[in-house]
Amino acid sequence: MDVLFEQRVIQNTGLAAEAIWQATLEAYVASGRVEGIPLPLVFLVLPMVFHRRTALVLASKTQPGALYKALSDDREITIGLQARMQSMADRTLHALSIGFQSGLLQLDEDHRRHLLPGRKTAPVSHVTEEVKTIFGAAKRVGHALIEMSPIQLAAHLNIRF
Repeated sequence: MDVLFEQRVIQNTGLAAEAIWQATLEAYVASGRVEGIPLPLVFLVLPMVFHRRTALVLASKTQPGALYKALSDDREITIGLQARMQSMADRTLHALSIGFQSGLLQLDEDHRRHLLPGRKTAPVSHVTEEVKTIFGAAKRVGHALIEMSPIQLAAHLNIRF
């Protein structure tokens, strides 16, 4: 990965929408196709998968418990996460807009505002290692958002909503 990895990736809102979709699909499958990601928790996805160090650590872990394993390997991945969440809120909202308009994402209004995948297969096949790392990390984040409660996430990641 090159030095400008985060800057190049973060400027691509379409890729951000795909990363959120990937996390949502993984959460949906992990929950037994019952629920998706609670809307407030989606703001964790981009700050984690578009941060090179975090994405590399997460993508290399197996599930279940990938987030726990990543944190045990590198406790420093939580440093700056709160600031990244806040600074990337607009990017997340724009990515959600693209996801809803393109049909990648749906909002389950009857079930506490959960995000659900609008489609079951990837819209595009990516070949670059950087994007594969992002999507691998997005899968781990999506799975963690179902495995852990919001309180556990806040405690382990040192964040607040």
